[in-house]
Amino acid sequence: MATQTLTNFDAILKNVYRGPIVEQLNQDSYAIDQFERVAANDMGAFSGRKVIFPIHTGRNRGRASITDGGTLPTAGTQSYADGEVTMRYFTQGIELSDQVIKQSESNEGAFVRAMTAEVEGATTDLRKDINRQVYGTGDAVLANVRTAVSGGSAVTSVDVDSVQYLSPGDYIDIVRTNGTVANAGILITAVTQSGTLDTSGQANGSITFGSVTPPTGGWPTTATIRLANPASTEGTSTTANAYPGSESDGFRNITATSGTLHALSASTTPVWAGTEVAAAASGSVGDPTEALFTQLAQGIRKVSAKSPDVFLTTLGVQARLARQYVSQKRWQDAKSLETTQGYSAIMVAAGNKPVPVIADVDAPIGFAFGLTKSSFAWAELQKPDWLSAPDGKGSILTLKTGSSAGQREAKWQAWLGWYAALACTARNQNGRIIRLKDDVPVTRY
Repeated sequence: MATQTLTNFDAILKNVYRGPIVEQLNQDSYAIDQFERVAANDMGAFSGRKVIFPIHTGRNRGRASITDGGTLPTAGTQSYADGEVTMRYFTQGIELSDQVIKQSESNEGAFVRAMTAEVEGATTDLRKDINRQVYGTGDAVLANVRTAVSGGSAVTSVDVDSVQYLSPGDYIDIVRTNGTVANAGILITAVTQSGTLDTSGQANGSITFGSVTPPTGGWPTTATIRLANPASTEGTSTTANAYPGSESDGFRNITATSGTLHALSASTTPVWAGTEVAAAASGSVGDPTEALFTQLAQGIRKVSAKSPDVFLTTLGVQARLARQYVSQKRWQDAKSLETTQGYSAIMVAAGNKPVPVIADVDAPIGFAFGLTKSSFAWAELQKPDWLSAPDGKGSILTLKTGSSAGQREAKWQAWLGWYAALACTARNQNGRIIRLKDDVPVTRY
């Protein structure tokens, strides 16, 4: 007697799919929304690609207390300087075949329309990457090569000092310290964490990629890992390829105690510098304590007469701060704890007023930033929008160019753009705590 089996019946069994699509990616982007957006023309003098704003840098030093009939002091003047904010051009591209657009237009054909999914996904992804840049150094550096690559053989992995901002699927450039590209357009296939929490190497790890041959001149002994520039060519200068300087200035270079920001140097304009507090000596890390946050807030107030509005840090630093409060059996208010896999805000005493410590998943490991929100703004040339032809018809889609002149492929392309820059008009109203004990970063997807 014949028996009907799943194998025999398989051809007419249905696949049952249950929607909606379940989000698996962390889409948090806290920092990008914390600062006001202003038209570039309203922020200061706008010269086509730069916003120029004045700052007060020095007092009138022509003063003296004199005796009866004494000599009057030599007249002095106030001192001023101009800051320059260069526009950044944030972009994200999509590409869909004409067939997938047509065949996903109905609920029966797909869970979501392909066009809707790609347009909305690109918008979210661009926001997420800009949020990373907000915490960066303005030069697209994602990590530093931790262990020098030796020998002249091809390699398939590199040790780095931080894997926090590296993801499988990213394309990167390996850049020498002199600014030339050693290897361009390398595709990361895997990211491995090797750090130990609460140590100076807590963010350490390695990246894996396909076999890469040694660059001309051999492997660099020290190098940075940067987000790949579409124009990068091995052996050429990153300056010629628009790096550094094409990414937004971020909290790590804005709060630095030295260096140039917005064309103003801290060495020539001493008031144009951030405040820094170290939780431990170089090569070590220390516990985040309320005293450190208070020290930073008061340090900022000493030089600027302003106290920070918010501290931004990692989930790991925030949790360690909270555990200290628990050990001391002390809560500052009923909302010190609001749990969703961590603490949403913890208030710390900062002299002038309690200041919230808020965690952002894109904050760099081992850092906490004290920020005065009024000193920041997004200077934008236009609202985020899809690039369209200047014919006034509003079309954002174009057919992909084929391999030969005059050819087109049945694939539609579009690019999302936001022309803006994160401007800080009072650098000394901000600061940071460095070398804090923290968690090991998770792989970003």
